[in-house]
Amino acid sequence: MSARVEVAMRPMLKGDLKRVMTLEKGIFSDPWPSDAFEEHMDDSEAGALVAEIESETVAYACYQLENHTLHLTNLAVDRACRRKSVAKQVLDRIFDVARDRRCELVFLEVRVSNEAARCFYEASGFRTIKRLTNYYESPPEDALVMMHRLGVTSDDR
Repeated sequence: MSARVEVAMRPMLKGDLKRVMTLEKGIFSDPWPSDAFEEHMDDSEAGALVAEIESETVAYACYQLENHTLHLTNLAVDRACRRKSVAKQVLDRIFDVARDRRCELVFLEVRVSNEAARCFYEASGFRTIKRLTNYYESPPEDALVMMHRLGVTSDDR
């Protein structure tokens, strides 16, 4: 594993969208439109964060809150910053948000083929609870729904 880098995290602002969209289009085969990020920024039951190194956005995450659950809707890390604990720092901040909002569970969907992400989430305490057929459109692919119960480590399962 490469050396750990520290990131500064803050709420996503509309001025971040150009860089976020560049990352989004470079990382995902079916990228979100910019208005999806704007909806997360404007909704009191949602949120969007960016992680920066030297004022350059290198990662971001979006979430929605409902009934004591947090749904992690998007998490991405610049390819040049992977394997440096950036994703872990972002996910830890998401867990903090969930706890602050008194959420008990965190859910997410991940492509079945995204082994690196699946392994990362499993190592972070998530477990697969179901499979959604043809959840993704471009290219068509199933998703795994993963869940993390806050306050429970992978050793407690």
